[in-house]
Amino acid sequence: MAGPLFPCTTFARNLLALKAIITINECIQYDKLYANNAEIYMSARLDKDSEWLPDLKGGDGPLYLRIAGALADARANGRLQPGDRLPPQRDLAQRLGVDLTTVTRAFAEARRRNLIDAAPGRGTFVTPGGPDEPILDLSMNIPPPPYGINLPMLIRTGIDGLLKRSSAGALLSYHPGPGSPAERAAGTLWLDKAAARLPVDRVAVGTGAQCLLAAVLSSRTREGEVILADHLTYPGFTALAKNMKRDLAGITADEHGMRPDLLEKAARKHGARLVYLNPTLHNPTTLIMPERRRQDLIRVARRAGLTFIEDDPYSPILHQTQPSFLALAPHETIHVATLAKCISPFLRTAFLVMPDAESLGDVARHLRSLTLMTPPLMTGLAAEWIRSGIAGEIAAGVRREAEARQAMAGSILNLSTGRAPGFHIWMSLGKGRSASDIVDKAQRRGLALSEAGEFATDGNSDVPQAVRIALGAIPDRQKLSEALQSLAVILTETRVFKGTLV
Repeated sequence: MAGPLFPCTTFARNLLALKAIITINECIQYDKLYANNAEIYMSARLDKDSEWLPDLKGGDGPLYLRIAGALADARANGRLQPGDRLPPQRDLAQRLGVDLTTVTRAFAEARRRNLIDAAPGRGTFVTPGGPDEPILDLSMNIPPPPYGINLPMLIRTGIDGLLKRSSAGALLSYHPGPGSPAERAAGTLWLDKAAARLPVDRVAVGTGAQCLLAAVLSSRTREGEVILADHLTYPGFTALAKNMKRDLAGITADEHGMRPDLLEKAARKHGARLVYLNPTLHNPTTLIMPERRRQDLIRVARRAGLTFIEDDPYSPILHQTQPSFLALAPHETIHVATLAKCISPFLRTAFLVMPDAESLGDVARHLRSLTLMTPPLMTGLAAEWIRSGIAGEIAAGVRREAEARQAMAGSILNLSTGRAPGFHIWMSLGKGRSASDIVDKAQRRGLALSEAGEFATDGNSDVPQAVRIALGAIPDRQKLSEALQSLAVILTETRVFKGTLV
């Protein structure tokens, strides 16, 4: 007969007690060590308060954010050192001529950013700082949560329903190729706005746009070949081309987009065969290329033997847009459309349209070597949402939320509203302003931004002083409002008032 689970109850109790004593002693030693370290960094300047006083002249925006921002700058430039003790809040309020509640809110904001910490009975001290400071992300360009839609619940119920309706063999087997017939048919439905009645044999499904673009470059170009693109373009494509040892040549744009004359000149110079475009809600400049410019570029492409790669992630959130290159020039266009940028990054599913079935077969072979297959659960859910109309409803919810966030950003940053409900702002800083300075100041104040240089295709010096402000990554509107107010303070201090909001 098997013995008891605990053969010696007394021994077991003693063992547990011993472990508890050891754990308590470890905690005590840790607390002592932490206290000693805190004492070391705080005691250096305990004999008197810092003489620091923020300069609030000529600024704009909420006073408490300006005080917190000035504190961040002072710590970054060395005027305040780790361990410096700040003046008492009441004294600082009197010296600044502001309410005590303003200073209290400023200190609370500074604590949120890990700029300061309080020791009971001893005062408020500047912290050493570090990489764990919380960042409000205005750099990642992803769709905001769809307004009025519980997306996590839809995901849970969608996956649950798909598991119940699908056979184990369908979900647990390899599915090499350009996607199942049902998934490719769903792709034609999703792309109907870009080009009506697409034949299924021209459509492939991939795990996001990046893998589809990689398959296209792998099948259509060689190492060292030059690909043409906008002077400022999606950095994911720039990185992809670099990793695949393809060269990019940037084509300067005007207010309507890529210039046709410069495209033709570059095509002759480099012997290029492909030109990459993001003509609808261009990333980063937000431009929607007018139809006339699209037609002008198509005429150049036909003369020069060019094929377009049209990256079109944002059209599904628009009420109306210009005709796609796919519709205007189907034989000269490779079209890529991802769901991750108009629904959610969770849904890493994208569709590729090639000029004909033969070229699709070639790309499909390269796609298989890169990813073998798409995850059937994810692509199956995407196809089901497209067929049922849920995907369209989510995209409409994203559009409504984007419109609300645009209105908020326009009000806080004093910008005019723009062309369509995109997720980001392209802000030109004007003459004599430095984008890198703005980004650095924002970083010190707990904000992440993207500057124009991150989007330059060929690294030349003709890059505008501009920043991209993404509105979708911060899920909560109140937090987004706080981030934009902090940014408004920085822009006012730097005397930047010029921007474009889409």
